[in-house]
Amino acid sequence: MALNYGNPIAAYSQPDDPLAMRMMENLPGFTASVGFSSMRGSNTLIRGGFFDDTTRFTNSRLRFGIFQSGSMTPTAATSDSFLFGKRRSLTNKAGVLRDPFIKPSRLNNVTMRPRALTRMHSLSVFTAAEGSGLYTFAQGHRLLNKLPMKSVRAAVGATDETAALFGPGLLSAVTAGTKLDGLGSKVGMNQLELNIRRLATTNNPALFKAPLIASGSIGGASVPIYGASSAMDTGLAAMRAGEKGVAGNLMASAMAGSGTRYFAGYFRGAQGFAGAAGLMDDSLKGATTAVKHLTSALEAQGLKRSGAQVATRALSEGVFKTLGTKRVLQASMTSTGARVLGARAAALAIPGLQVAAAASLIYDLGRMGGEVIKSGINLARDASVSLQGSINKPMFGMGYRDTELAATSRARGVMAIQNSRLNARSALGSEASMMAAHFG
Repeated sequence: MALNYGNPIAAYSQPDDPLAMRMMENLPGFTASVGFSSMRGSNTLIRGGFFDDTTRFTNSRLRFGIFQSGSMTPTAATSDSFLFGKRRSLTNKAGVLRDPFIKPSRLNNVTMRPRALTRMHSLSVFTAAEGSGLYTFAQGHRLLNKLPMKSVRAAVGATDETAALFGPGLLSAVTAGTKLDGLGSKVGMNQLELNIRRLATTNNPALFKAPLIASGSIGGASVPIYGASSAMDTGLAAMRAGEKGVAGNLMASAMAGSGTRYFAGYFRGAQGFAGAAGLMDDSLKGATTAVKHLTSALEAQGLKRSGAQVATRALSEGVFKTLGTKRVLQASMTSTGARVLGARAAALAIPGLQVAAAASLIYDLGRMGGEVIKSGINLARDASVSLQGSINKPMFGMGYRDTELAATSRARGVMAIQNSRLNARSALGSEASMMAAHFG
C-alpha cells in the first residue's frame, strides 16, 4: 500500500486496521473546516439563517436562539438548549449565562438538512458574545480575547481592558462584503437590510443614535440637539440607492467586537471603499488606517506631496492601473504596504479558497462515510460465511481451487524431489561398485 506522508495516521494504516483508525485517516483538516464554516457564515450574513423567520415547529426551534419574525433580538436560551439541560443550571457559579454548544453544533454540522451545507441555523451565531447564552460556530475569537492585544486596543481606542475585543465572524464578514460588492442589485435588499439591522441592534446599538449637531438651552439648562437620522439610517438609505460598497461597509460596522469591526473595516479600506457610506466608528478607523498604510508606503518611495490622494485613488480604481507594476512591487516591500496590499489580495482570494475548502471537506467526509459502508459490507459478508459454516463445502477437498501459481510450485517441488532421488541412487551405485571391487 502506498504511504501518505502528509497524514501520519494514513502513513501507517492498513486495510485491516480498526474502523476508527481508518476514519481518522480521512479526517478533514483545520483549514478546510475553517474555510467551509466561514463560507456558510458569509451566506448567513447575506440571506439569514435557515431557522430565522420561520413558523414551522417554532416551539422546538426557540431553544436554538433564533430571530423570530419581526424581532430584532434572538430568543434566549432555555434548559432545552443544553445537553442534559434539565440537570444543570443556565448560569455558572459566577452568575454568567452558559453558552450552549453540543445541541446547536449538531444542528449545524451533523444533520441531513441540505440548507446546512450553505448556511448556519440563525444570524444569532454572529451576536454570540461570551456569556450571551447563544451558540457560535466561530470559537477562535474567545481565545484571542484572553490575549493582551495592547496594540490593537490602542488602535481601536478600547480603554477597558476587561471588555471583549473580538467577536465571531471576521472572515465571514470579509467574504460577505466581497460577495455583496459583486452581486450589486441581485441581492434581496429587504432581507439584507433586516440582517444588518438585527446585527447592529444586538452588537452595536450606538449606530442607531442620531448624531449630535448642536447644544441648546431649555430653562437655562444646556441640552444636546440631535440630527434627524442616525449614521445607520444614512448608510441604509445609500445602500437602497444602489451605491457600491455600502452594503459591505454596513456589514463591517454591524459585527460584534470593536476589534472585529476594526479589522473588517481595514479590509474594506484595502478594497477601496474607505470613502463610501456605511463605515462608522471602529470600522471607519480600520478603513482609514488602511489608506494611511498605503500612503506611508508611497511616501517611502518619495511620493510626498499627494501620497494620500494617490493611495485613495489606487485602492478604489486599482493599484496596478494607478501605480504601475514597479511601484506596487516597491510598496509591497515595505511593512505598511505589505499589510494593506496583502489584505486587499486576501479579500479577493478568500471566497475562492472557501469553495476549495468546502470541496475538500466534503470529499474527506465522503471518504469517511465510505469506510463505514465498506466496514458494514465486510461485516455482513463475514457473518454470512460464518453462518453457512461447512454446509456448501464438498465432502473432499473442502472446496480447494487450484491456481497456476500453486501448480507451478508443486511441479518444481516434484522435480526437486526427483533430482534428489536420482542423485542418491547414483551415489549408492558408485559406492557399491567400489566395495565389490575391493572385496571381490
